[in-house]
Order: sequence, then structure tokens, then C-alpha cells
Amino acid sequence: MDEKYSKARGHFFAAIRALAASSDSIQTRLIEANESIFEVTIDEFQGDPELKVKFARILDLLAVDQDDMVTTAVETAAHMTDFEAVKVADLICDFCFELI
Repeated sequence: MDEKYSKARGHFFAAIRALAASSDSIQTRLIEANESIFEVTIDEFQGDPELKVKFARILDLLAVDQDDMVTTAVETAAHMTDFEAVKVADLICDFCFELI
């Protein structure tokens, strides 16, 4: 396993665990997953423009307001439809698998 993205991989694995290991609503699980995702910075993907763009897309879907991403992400996820939240959760899972 490549050590290049080991920190990001660990945080995204924790996010997937938050998405999968609860019977709460998908919006609540997505809010919990955000805690791990926001530990990752876009700078970690400096050498890979494709991963950088995919990570930026996830961040944009979670929090449009870059000033207070955590609060905005909670509010955004709380107001997502099930379909929207599942779509973002799928992107998170896909991104994690790209880090493996």
C-alpha cells in the first residue's frame, strides 16, 4: 500500500466507517463523516491534479462557504435530501478507494 496518501486514506476510512456503522439518517452519518474529512487538506494532493479536483468537488458539495466549512457542512448535510446525501456519500467512498 502506498504511503503517499496514508493520512488522507486513514481519515477517509474513518469517514466511511461513520457512514456505514450507524442506523441514523444518512444526513446525520454524513455530518459525522465530515469530522474526518475536514482533517484532510487539499494540499495533500498537490502532486496529483485529478485527486485534488475530486477532493475539491467533495468539499464544494459539503460546504460552499470556505470561511466556516465545518458549520456550513453541518447545515448543508442537514438540509440535503436522502438522494443528495447518498450521492455525496458515494463520492466519499469512491475517493477513498482511489487512495488505496
